[in-house]
Amino acid sequence: MSNNYFSQLKGFDDWTKSTLNLDIQVGLIEYFRYALLEKGVYRNVSFGETGINGIDASQLALSSTAKHYTSGQVWETFHKNLVWESGITYSPAPLVGTDNTNPGISGVYVDGAFYPNTVTGTYAHTINHKLGRVVFDSAIPTGSTVQMAFSHHEVDVTYAAAVPWLRRLQTNAFQPASDFQDIEEGDWDIPPEMRVQLPAIAIEVVPRRRFEGFQLGGGQWVYTDVLFHCLATDKFTRDKLVDIVSLQSDKTIYLIDQNAAIASGDLPLDLMTGMPVSGALRYPDLVARHNGGKLRLTQTSVQRMDSYSSNVWGGIVRVTTEGIKLNI
Repeated sequence: MSNNYFSQLKGFDDWTKSTLNLDIQVGLIEYFRYALLEKGVYRNVSFGETGINGIDASQLALSSTAKHYTSGQVWETFHKNLVWESGITYSPAPLVGTDNTNPGISGVYVDGAFYPNTVTGTYAHTINHKLGRVVFDSAIPTGSTVQMAFSHHEVDVTYAAAVPWLRRLQTNAFQPASDFQDIEEGDWDIPPEMRVQLPAIAIEVVPRRRFEGFQLGGGQWVYTDVLFHCLATDKFTRDKLVDIVSLQSDKTIYLIDQNAAIASGDLPLDLMTGMPVSGALRYPDLVARHNGGKLRLTQTSVQRMDSYSSNVWGGIVRVTTEGIKLNI
């Protein structure tokens, strides 16, 4: 029986699906993460590489924060946000394997012996690329030397919700310090989920939106304001981040249709393990398969340039995004 007094809410399919704010935020984060990789904004750490302080940067520390695992099961790199994408055109390329069936970092060394990700038995493991963790299926001796060749993002592109005081800004993030291997001491004793390693770009969708008609019969232009919080440990890097973001004015990028990507099982990282799935899709491949429409970056302005402390510098770039929403 029809009812002429009721019409459905528009602009979304159902409560469980992603909506516009999240689509914009995720699209911008994934675009900038990948685009920075293509400009070489990552650091390669080779096997046995020592930093200026003489500490082996490739050596992992026994985790003291993964409380729900057995001691000896979880080991951590000094820097999280590890690169998993192969095919980056910048040279030298990130240190990842080329097997598309098993993408990402190819394996780990234990006491000098290499164990690939496909190994079974005692040293079977997964690599959580987001958290910078190697998780062995079963605990190995806590006195083991665990090493790994890897690449990490030099700039953490993240949600602004990850930055407030619930999180710890980590400023000494480019090499392991003397307390890196010390259990329950120093910055690395804070779980990687609670650390934001600088430099970083934190993206925030703010409560300012307006609409204009797109065409007769439906659809609207949607204008949404976004803040890019550029954070660094020095003024030079902060200024560079502000320049990089603000110079994208009038650029058009593509969003990911997240609902379609989730329904198809095409998210590149396994949500439980942090490992890239077999045949993981990079940002360009993901938007090609699940195109969520174009987003134009307009009316860019630098809002603030601050020094929050002696070693934390910040700047805010405000951008108005312009997109078309056809189902409103």
